[in-house]
Amino acid sequence: MRKVAVFMLLVFGVVFALGTAFAAPPDKMVLNPGGKVKGTVAFDHKAHVAAAKDCKACHHADDAGKEQKCSKCHGDKTDGKKLSAKEAFHNQCKECHTKAKKGPAKCDECHAKK
Repeated sequence: MRKVAVFMLLVFGVVFALGTAFAAPPDKMVLNPGGKVKGTVAFDHKAHVAAAKDCKACHHADDAGKEQKCSKCHGDKTDGKKLSAKEAFHNQCKECHTKAKKGPAKCDECHAKK
């Protein structure tokens, strides 16, 4: 009986670990890239995945090749990271929207009004 319980715990642990590792990101997100003045940005991740077709268009990979969350590389200026989230989002998002001639590229088009 004890062996069965240990086996079941092991199976549950593996299934849980795999489930969280391959969990899909949320369809919609609220980003706060250090924008205390302008406020948050509503971000439709699902629409961007469909448009970009390649996660690498926005996400970096670590040395092992695994894609990272934005916060892994980008934070605020006080955390010592090379590029703040605000700078990264402004560079990446505005550049892509300008090139595509589609999507918001001005402050109030992205940032929620307070």
